[in-house]
Formats: sequence, structure tokens, C-alpha cells
Amino acid sequence: MATQQYQVGMIVDCLGTRLGTVTAVQGSGNGALLAVQPTGSATGVGTLHIPTRLVGQVRENTILLNVSCEEATRVGQSGSQTTRSFDTVTTTTSATAAVAGPSAGITELAAGESLRVPVIEETLSATKQWQQAGMLEIRKTVRTVNQDLDVAVQYEEATVERVPVNRVLADGETLAPRQDGNTLIVPVIHEELVVMKRRVLVEEVRITKRLQTATQHFSEPVQREEVEITQQGLEAHGASGAQGEPIR
Repeated sequence: MATQQYQVGMIVDCLGTRLGTVTAVQGSGNGALLAVQPTGSATGVGTLHIPTRLVGQVRENTILLNVSCEEATRVGQSGSQTTRSFDTVTTTTSATAAVAGPSAGITELAAGESLRVPVIEETLSATKQWQQAGMLEIRKTVRTVNQDLDVAVQYEEATVERVPVNRVLADGETLAPRQDGNTLIVPVIHEELVVMKRRVLVEEVRITKRLQTATQHFSEPVQREEVEITQQGLEAHGASGAQGEPIR
């Protein structure tokens, strides 16, 4: 994370708790230190030197640490001691160099004297710091799916059975519904019209025969033959003396 992102006056927050305010930025690159003046309950602790490896994210005017305030205070106090020790070693080395500088020109030593020359070497020390490797984007969507579920349920079924009885009830007999186990028996009654047949002598018919005589008149056309004889000549007239008549 670049050093130019850290500015004096920025607020330092550790896991939701305010630690203090940045008063100075020392160094550059991954080895930079943030001088933080604690606020609140940590006011009497003194200036803390927080390494940038503890920084998780920078938001506007706020630096978010990825450790708790107790851990940041412990590391910040250790950083302050390391800084002071480094300054001391630098001062001592400079003083030694100043002393050794003129001695470098000495070529002769008196008998019994020795020259102590400091030998300095550089060593590498490995440090670890947190860096942002990436971001996770979590997106939640609502999806509707069909779910099948088999549930055993109970229900009642009514079976209707019609049983013919055809029994004639006695005079004054009444029937009511009755229960036989799980079966409810409901009597069905209806009235019937009874028609009776009987032989009744209604009347007598008397018939009497008598002989009667009656005259009947008939008129029908009938045919009959007639013969007519005609005589010719005088002889006929002399003989008969009259005209001839038809013979029937």
C-alpha cells in the first residue's frame, strides 16, 4: 500500500474501535511506520509506531487495522523501542566511525598496544505484513423452486349401502336411527296405499222370449215376358171379325 495514502491527522481504527490519530509517517514502502497518538483509554500509553503491515484498508480519512487495539498497542510499543534502539545504534556507529577515522592513518603501534577495529556486517531480517490480495463480492439472489413433499393425511369415507327389508310395521310401531359399531343405520319408511278386490253382486238381468207376428212390406222390381201376335190379310179379319190382341 503506497505511503502517500497515509496522511497526518487520519484516524486509526482497529476492528471497530478508535485507536488514535496519525501524527507522523516514518519511512516509505513496506517498512513505513505510522506514528499514532492514542486517544480514549490508551491516552497515557505514549506515541505508538504502527507498521503498515497491520493496515487492512484505507477509507477516506480512516485507516482500518486488521488487528485488535490491544495487539496494535503491543506492536506499536515494540516499534517505538525498536526505533529508539536503531537511533542509538546509528549514533554509536557514527561516533565509532568518527573515532576510527583518524586512527585509520596510524601505521605504527607501540609495543604492547593493540588496535581494536570494529567489524560491521549487514544482516537480513524477514518481516511479514498483511496486504490486500483481493476482494470477495457476495451477491444474494432469491430463486423460486418447486419442492415436492409427501405427507400422510387421514380422511374419512362414507359408504352408503341400501339393504332392502320390506317388512310391514305393526300398528303404532316407530323406528329411530341406531348405531352398530362404525355403521349408522337409518330406517327409511314410506306409506303404501293398499287396494283390495272383492266380488259384489250388483244386479240381475232377466231375459224372457215371446213369439210375435209382424207384416213386412217388400217392393222390388221384377221382370216378365209378353207375347204379341199380329195377323195379316183379310182372312184374319173375317175370321175374327176384330183386330188382333196381344197374347200373354
